[in-house]
Order: sequence, then C-alpha cells, then structure tokens
Amino acid sequence: MNRNLSKLLQSLAGAVVLSMASLSMAATWDYDFDNGDQEYGGPELTFSDLKVYGYKDGIDANAYLDGGTLAGMGVCGTLLTTPTSGSPTDNWCDPASDDNLQINEVLKFVFDATKKVSVVGINGAHKSADGKFVHIWTNTQGHSLLEVIAGKISLGFNLKELKVFGITVGEKWNTNDNLYVAGINEVPIPAAVWLFGSALLGLTGLRRRKVAV
Repeated sequence: MNRNLSKLLQSLAGAVVLSMASLSMAATWDYDFDNGDQEYGGPELTFSDLKVYGYKDGIDANAYLDGGTLAGMGVCGTLLTTPTSGSPTDNWCDPASDDNLQINEVLKFVFDATKKVSVVGINGAHKSADGKFVHIWTNTQGHSLLEVIAGKISLGFNLKELKVFGITVGEKWNTNDNLYVAGINEVPIPAAVWLFGSALLGLTGLRRRKVAV
C-alpha cells in the first residue's frame, strides 16, 4: 500500500513538473512599444510572434510605430519616401500628425498562436461619450466596449486576434483620437502552481524515505 502511494505521488509530481515546464515556456509575453523605439510603418509590423496591421475606412493601410514619450501603435495611410524631421526620431507618416489611431481606423494584432492576454495598455487620450471606453474585437469574445482604468484595458481570456477601433459603435459614441496601444501581456503562471508542485515533490521524498526505513 505504501509503495503504491509512493508511486502515485511520484507520478503526480512528475505530471505537475512537466505541466509547469510547458507553461513556463509560454508565459509572460510583453509587447511594450516604448519610448526609444524608432518610428516606422508598413503594411504590417512584426514583433517576434506578433504582427500588427492597419486599416483606414475598411481599406488596408500601414500600421505605424510612433516613437517618443507617447510611443505606441497607430495607423498611417501613406508613408513618405523621405522622413520629416521630428523629435526624438524621424516621422515617416504623411501627414505627420496622422500616426495615431483616429476616426474610422483600426489596428489588428495577430499572434502566431493563441495566448491568454490579460492587459492592453493605453496611453494618451481615449474618447468615448464619457471618456472611459474603447471599442475592441477579439476572435473569441467578439465586439466589446471596454472600460479603461488606470491606462489599461483588462481582458483575461484566450485569443489569437485583437482589433482596436478608432471609432466606437452607437449613436452617442465619439472617436478614440490619439489612442495608443502600449503593451500586451500574457498572464504569468500563478505562484500557487509552483508551490503546489514543490509540495508534491516534498511529500514524495518523505514517503520514499519512510518506505526505505
């Protein structure tokens, strides 16, 4: 009976260790489009396993990375062949002021694989009728008007595609002018998982010691 219990504990401990290893390989992704990044744009922007696309009035446009203190993602209809001078970096967007997310513009974020995304960070002005909500779409939750609290939109579910709109739906909603998507973070592994695995390994060691005695 003791040997059976020991084998059971060993099997459980092994399963937990393997599951934790697989989870750790996929945990804590951070796409933080921060100041210090160079300004550039294109039909798509690639950041590791994340691609960002831009749309304007339902037509393909250029996704744009805006450098500087309000760094973030935007949509640019036309890219210049020669950048205009700007601080802190050159601006390739024409017109130069249209490098954020404005009316009838959409940013589409596509991951290589489904992730559990917890937070989308927002910098700059985000406007709805009451100044609180942003219109987003995901391939698992559909369309939603989500409230921005402390510069963040909380998600907390699995998705592969995310779209942020420069105009919300409904008669009373205004545009989300100067909307910046600052970062996307995957939910980290809870500390309880690690503690549980350590406890199982400890119990297994104790049981093996008793059996040996």
